This record gives sequence, structure tokens and C-alpha cells, in this order.
Amino acid sequence: MVGAGVLVACGAESAPAAAPTAATPAAAPTTAPAPTAAAAAAAPTAAPAPTVAKAEVKIKLAMWDYNPQIVRENLDLFEKQNPGIKVEGPETGPSGEDYRKRMNTSMVAGERNDTMYMRDEDAAEWAEAKWVLALDSFPGAAELDKDEYPFVSEQTHYKGKKYGTIYYVGPSVAMYNQEHLKAIGAKAPPTTFDEFRDQATQIKRQKVNGVEFPRFGKPGEGEVEIWYLASGKRMFDDNLEPIFGKDPLFKDIVEKLFQAYTGDRIYGDDPSGPAAFDNGKATYNWTSFYDLKRLNGKATAAGCQSNCPSITGGAAQGQLMNYVNPSFVAGKTGTPAICRQYAIASATKFPQESWKLISFLGGKDKDGKYYVANRWWVEQGLNFGYKSMGETPEAKKSVEGWGDLDAYNKVMLNASPRPGVKGPWSAVWRADFTKMIADVMDGKMNPKDAVDQGAQLWTTMKEKFEKDKKP
Repeated sequence: MVGAGVLVACGAESAPAAAPTAATPAAAPTTAPAPTAAAAAAAPTAAPAPTVAKAEVKIKLAMWDYNPQIVRENLDLFEKQNPGIKVEGPETGPSGEDYRKRMNTSMVAGERNDTMYMRDEDAAEWAEAKWVLALDSFPGAAELDKDEYPFVSEQTHYKGKKYGTIYYVGPSVAMYNQEHLKAIGAKAPPTTFDEFRDQATQIKRQKVNGVEFPRFGKPGEGEVEIWYLASGKRMFDDNLEPIFGKDPLFKDIVEKLFQAYTGDRIYGDDPSGPAAFDNGKATYNWTSFYDLKRLNGKATAAGCQSNCPSITGGAAQGQLMNYVNPSFVAGKTGTPAICRQYAIASATKFPQESWKLISFLGGKDKDGKYYVANRWWVEQGLNFGYKSMGETPEAKKSVEGWGDLDAYNKVMLNASPRPGVKGPWSAVWRADFTKMIADVMDGKMNPKDAVDQGAQLWTTMKEKFEKDKKP
């Protein structure tokens, strides 16, 4: 999908409401003679001023459709802790690029918005367009910053300003079916691409559990990124120059995945559909760590977005486990890690109340606890972005029976933001580059041309953005 990004300013950024300037005291009147006792007695007693009830404030939360019933429960607690503030919604809809289009359209049209979910790949675009408020001056924002993981702070901040509080962190984690590897006598999951290819070929040859394609689906741009970052690489430098375009390894990864798909055929579409890994009809997968909890039947509510098939996973539940992401360079690992956030619309009439909401959802409650983040982790496995949360006994215990926390931590220590997210044009570019990689896998374009054209497209968009910004 090609997102029609709108990179335009939409009014000046609103600041948190300032305290009103104190009025200049009126000059003291000349002292009048003291009243006589009789006059004082005759004077009526002044009636007390009537109490004016403070009007209830209503704010809106826009989000995508991930467990809205849990979100509503969290909002109910917020309202209980913050009398006088009511939250409408949540207003839901599809996630991903559809969400970006919906919100961009709404903000360009000047529709009412107060608070909303914000994807890391949209943060730079929305900040440049002045659609979202900088949060640094709100009370408690600096304290939250101090507890963020470094790669998280890279995503909640843009050009030195904070624009989001943390919803969850979503690293792309490698997973495998433990029973399939036992069937071929493998002692451990793969650490390199060559080991991955060898194991997958053996599983396919032996038709373990009837598996036709050990890795479900067609390799896409996202998987290319995962392999490249796991190999200790970065696609862009600090100046957002596309250095991946000149790196032979990036082209080699695209070529190797093409061969694995069209030659070895260890990638492919199983007749059982997208749930092939869930049901034991595929061996390997890369997805968000939190979904492993659902796949192993440990989630307490449906743990996926848009038409989630089952709260209990599939036939392979209990067999699936994460492992350290393999790479093309022995001894290296890593992953792109998204950071979904809460933001405040610049056009809101209630910035202070909106801050209270997103600092509750993406920070601490009235008792000083990360209530919402902890609930997402314990119940759904959604990863937290605050360092101190990883030290709690509850957080550590909650992963038992469905994930390998040590393997996860090794990947997280080498995680980095999704490539290019600091470029306000990145979401539009990625949609186009995704099509180019798809054309490679379909035999319509060779890997070298796709990579070269992808790098050139990035440069063109970057130059256009910088030109359009000049007065």
C-alpha cells in the first residue's frame, strides 16, 4: 500500500495551558469612618457566594482495534482516579497504514482530536506537521524519560523533543517449533542463515508433521530488514543517508531470500493459510514477542489485531518458543523494535487533561505505578519500554511457560529503532520499497535494481522534504 502522506504544517503547536497572569491589584480606597454600633447592627449579613460546579471535561482517544475492551477497562480506572474527566471511546479501526491514513485525513480536515495512538514511523511526520504536542513541559515527563530504554527514547523523541509516552515496545523476534527440530535431531535453533536454510531444507525433505514450507509466506521487506539488522548493520547513517544501498550484504540478503523462496522453496504459502505456524504446519516465524503468549495459549484475551483467530492459539500451542535472532554474520544478533505510543493532538482544547490521560496510559497511575504497561505485559505479553519494570518479580514470573526471557533480552540489548523512522517521509518510502521487494520475489525485478532504486527513492524523498521546508 502506498500511503498518501501529507507533510504540511497544520497550525502552530499548542503549548500546555499557562497559569493566568495575576491581575494588578486595584488602588486601596480612602479609609471611611468606622460605622456606629447601631449602623453595624442594622447592616444585613452578606449571603455566601454560590458554589459553581466545575464542568466535566470530555476528551477522545483514537486507537486501532487491539483489545478495545481492555482499553475501556483501563479508561474506567483513569476516570475513577481523575474525577471530572471523561474519556469517549475508544475510537477504533484497522491498524497499520490504514490507521495512518485515517488519522492524517482527520487532522488535515481539522476534525476534533484530543489523544491518540501514534506509530513510531509516523511520529516524525506528525511532529513536522505540528499535529501533535511536544510533551517536555508537562509535569512528570522528564521522570518518564529517565526510565526509558535508550532505543525507546530514540522513538519517543524527535529533534530533541518528547512527543509520546509508551504504549508498548514490539521487537521482531525469531520463533520456532521445538517438536519439529527434535524430529530432525537438531540440538538448537539456527544462529546463522546457513543453519536456518539447512534445518529448513531437512524439515521439508522429511515432511516433518506434513510441513511443505518451513517458513510460511513470501519473504518481504520487513524480513530483509530483520536479517540485516541482526547482522549488526544499520540501513541509514546519522544524517539519514541510505548506506544500505552501497552495502553488498544487503543485496546478498535479498538474493538469498529470493533463492530460498523460488529455488529451495523453504518459504511458501501452506494450504492451511496464514495460521500455518500456529497450527504446526510451519517451523519458523518472526513476529512480535507478545504474540508468542497467545500462540502458546497463555494470553487472557485475544492477542492480535484485526480479526484475531483465537485467544488460545492453534494446534501447536505449547510447542513454540523464541530464540536469539539468527543473522548473516556469525555471533551477531539484533532486531528492529517498534515503539507504539500515545500522543496529544495539537488542536485539543484540553491539553492538561489529555496529558493526564496519556501519562496514565503510557506512564504511571495515581499510586505511582506503571499500572497499564504492567497489565499489558502480564496479561498479553506486550513488551514494556521502562527499564525498572524488568526488575519486578511479577514481570519475570509472567513469562514462564511461554517464552525464553534470556534469549529475548539478548536480542533487546542489540535492538534498534525501525530503520529510517526519523525521516518524516519514511512511511511512504517503506510502502513503495515493500512493493519493490515483492516484485523481486515475484521475478519482476532483480535484487540489485530493487536495492538501487530503493536507495535512490529514499534520497529523492529526503531532498524533496528538505527543499519544501526552506522558506
